[in-house]
Amino acid sequence: PEEHFDSVIKVFGKILNTMTNGLYSQWSWQGQMQLWEMMMAKPYTDPTSWIGAYSEIMNEKWEAVIDGFADCPVVTITNKKAGAYAFFFFKEEYWGVQTSGTPSFFLDVLGVQATTYSWGWRGADPADYYGEGVGFHDFTRMQLYRDLNVYIEVGRRAKIVCADTSASIGDFLSIDEWKAASTTRANRRLHEGTGQPLTREERKLSLKETVPRLTDAQLDMHVTNIEKRLAVDEDVAACAPDYTTTCLFSAIGTRHEDY
Repeated sequence: PEEHFDSVIKVFGKILNTMTNGLYSQWSWQGQMQLWEMMMAKPYTDPTSWIGAYSEIMNEKWEAVIDGFADCPVVTITNKKAGAYAFFFFKEEYWGVQTSGTPSFFLDVLGVQATTYSWGWRGADPADYYGEGVGFHDFTRMQLYRDLNVYIEVGRRAKIVCADTSASIGDFLSIDEWKAASTTRANRRLHEGTGQPLTREERKLSLKETVPRLTDAQLDMHVTNIEKRLAVDEDVAACAPDYTTTCLFSAIGTRHEDY
């Protein structure tokens, strides 16, 4: 009996000390208590406190983004200095230019990875809130969790392209080129006539016709971005219209490169 008892204790001990049976929970609440103690060590009004310092650096990030996109002809910020995400709404001239869950304006023009928030509507119609003609992809949500210098650079790039819609930065498209390219077959998944998928070379040729100045390396980069957008959209199509987090994680995974 004693040996049997010891064997049972060993088996149950291994199970109970696993991450899924309490160990993670224990670590979680202990870690949370440590965080609370650190956050509450000084009054939030003290700029050297955790909350004070966080608020100050978030304000600096917001100022960089707001200044960069001031008077931009493409987008407007709807939630200035409210939260850890900048929520952009496209202006009427650019409604419908984006057609993917991955925003082409931010990636192709500014070189910034973001999300259109199209899944976030969870089946609701944005036109009911913003007016007729507004679609799911006419928004972009940019997270503000990166280093301050990232947002200073985003603001710098935004100032350049927003001041002159024909201007471009490095390997990226100008606003005018982005808008023109959005309606070409390079951004379509299938041929209109045959219904067959477009090849990579066909996409490059189409994009080259629209933006002749692009080098082969630049064409490769932009076509790769297009293919990634189409692949993600195809993967999450089964999650419509509710786009639950569980379904999205199942469709596209949870581990992605952070640009």
